[in-house]
Amino acid sequence: MEIGVDKAKEYILALKDAGKFTLEDIANLSGIPLPTIRNICSGKTPDARFGTIARIVISLGGDLNELVGYKEKKEIELNSTVSLKETYEMRIADMIKSYEVRIADVKELCEKRIEDTHKCCEIRISDMKQNFEERLAEYKKMISE
Repeated sequence: MEIGVDKAKEYILALKDAGKFTLEDIANLSGIPLPTIRNICSGKTPDARFGTIARIVISLGGDLNELVGYKEKKEIELNSTVSLKETYEMRIADMIKSYEVRIADVKELCEKRIEDTHKCCEIRISDMKQNFEERLAEYKKMISE
């Protein structure tokens, strides 16, 4: 996922100021080395990885959805008739179906390739047999002359 480093820097600095964190605090909380924190906060790291930014943001109590500008949030209703366990079971069942379809597609492709390879081998064997018979006939003709 691509986010602008400047946007990440601004967001991190806002969290830092709001929580009155020092750069050392951020390094200790996130587990990211202090020099990396300094480079990100000063804008000297134009290619900071999203995982690094995410660890910093989460350790400061920030919201990754807010950072990337994602406004919609799907929340599970507390009074929902479908429990969290049932929701995950349905998702797992959907994933299983998806993989079963993929497996069937790959199996069909493999069977088609086997069939094509078999046909190709039959043609080559037929050609070799014909070539052998033609040469044999030529050798018989040479011997009889």
